[in-house]
Amino acid sequence: MLSCIDIIFKLTLFFSVFFSRNMISGILCIIITALSRDVHSLTPAQRDVIETMLQTDNSNPPFYHTGNQTEIRLSIYMTEMRFLDRTEADFTFYYYQVWDDPRLKYPFANDTAWGIKHYHVVRRKYFDNIWLAESYIENELRSRVHDSTMSNRFVWLLSNGTLVYSMRITAGLACDLQGVLFPNALFVCRLKFRIHSYTEDKVSLVWDTNLRPTVPVDFDNEEVSLDAWEATQCTQDNSAVIDSSCLELKVNIKVSFASNVVRIFMPSIFIVVVGWLSFWIERSEVSARIKLGTLSMLAMITEQVGTKFFLPVNFKVRSFEVWYIMSLVFVVAAMFEYTFVHAVDVFQTKMKRKEEQMKLRRKGSNVTMETNVDSRTSSTNNLEMNAIDLVDTANGKTSNMNENVDVINDFSFGVRFIMKISTGRVEKYFRIMYAVAYIVVQILFWTICLNYEELSK
Repeated sequence: MLSCIDIIFKLTLFFSVFFSRNMISGILCIIITALSRDVHSLTPAQRDVIETMLQTDNSNPPFYHTGNQTEIRLSIYMTEMRFLDRTEADFTFYYYQVWDDPRLKYPFANDTAWGIKHYHVVRRKYFDNIWLAESYIENELRSRVHDSTMSNRFVWLLSNGTLVYSMRITAGLACDLQGVLFPNALFVCRLKFRIHSYTEDKVSLVWDTNLRPTVPVDFDNEEVSLDAWEATQCTQDNSAVIDSSCLELKVNIKVSFASNVVRIFMPSIFIVVVGWLSFWIERSEVSARIKLGTLSMLAMITEQVGTKFFLPVNFKVRSFEVWYIMSLVFVVAAMFEYTFVHAVDVFQTKMKRKEEQMKLRRKGSNVTMETNVDSRTSSTNNLEMNAIDLVDTANGKTSNMNENVDVINDFSFGVRFIMKISTGRVEKYFRIMYAVAYIVVQILFWTICLNYEELSK
């Protein structure tokens, strides 16, 4: 029967595994919980034997002695994650490496009587006498092994020669932007572990199947959340000169830009509305319309450039860019509409002046011809001419109308088409079309962006 002290001790260790974020080692807790009442199962004499064995130089890799591939089993217990500046992330975790070295098997142990409870903590002065796994984080920007209150590097030696090498590390990584569900973004941070000193046929890295990697924590920032994580082999990896073993822990982080939505979207909406208000200014007010359109365009460009300061450097053409390009198109369309209407008005004015000049020239030529007519024209001809004028008047046609038709026919087809354009009607229709088109685009943009999420590659 277990005593009350043993039960309390085991329960304390059990809860420390699941609820403690700063435990010394997950593996050590699991090992101790599996022990019997006699935690200190090794006698002082036995520990002296192990200490004597550790004084021997066994710093060569195990495959030098066995001739077989040395397999290093990795595991991670994440304790803290911090997302920095929307481009980098810091990860603090316990890093476990487990491998077998038959040379370090207890001299007094046998395969049946000794188990996992007979572990021995290797003192730091013996680290140089044993071979320790030389894996590292390949894609780190910065990293450090914690040293509070001493260097957080621990080595446990089991009776069958199994070594457990643990470190507490903080590593900084650059995260790649994989997809955008604006105002959210999906970033992928990859921890790549490699052992570069030996080829894969000598030393290989594998994820531990018994003590699997664990990422139980989340971010303290409400705008950042853990989306998913996966422990895999390195894919499409050609960074190493030699064919060395590599593992990868991929962590997907979802970042929300909700706090910046008002600063991003509302100003650009107001700028587009200001561009629409320019349609209500008279076409003759050239200075006012040009100034308002130019101001709207400069404000949109300034807003787009200013917003990029708090976005990642590798922020590609995503919904953010689509939003600003769409808004800029509407502002430019307002400028284009006024330029078109103003150009048509100026052209029509010029054509009307030219038309009046042609009328005056024709009237002048008619007067000249009448003065040259023979003064001896008979009264009969005068009566006939009067009769023609009466007929034209009765039919509702005058000589001026005939002259107008002749003048218009002198122009080309394009000129006649432009002269028929009613700029006032164009202004009226464009006011309605501009507002309706912007509302439709808004509906499409938010419908697509709020229901679309690009999967990470």
